[in-house]
Amino acid sequence: MFEDEASEVILPGEDGEFSVLDDHQACLYSLRSGQIKILFRGTVKQNEKAFTIRVGLAKIANNQLTIMAETF
Repeated sequence: MFEDEASEVILPGEDGEFSVLDDHQACLYSLRSGQIKILFRGTVKQNEKAFTIRVGLAKIANNQLTIMAETF
């Protein structure tokens, strides 16, 4: 489980990778096997955290991203 504020999240969607930024349209996406990349903006450089998943769902609503995923 992970919770934090991010500047951008890159997800492995069924139709290819896509980015989630502030004010993204509310929607539900199916995720395929791949990496979830979470980007944080720091004062000096941008930091990144990544998770590898097998399959999952991403829900975007009200500037919040919720991911339910199966990991390897």
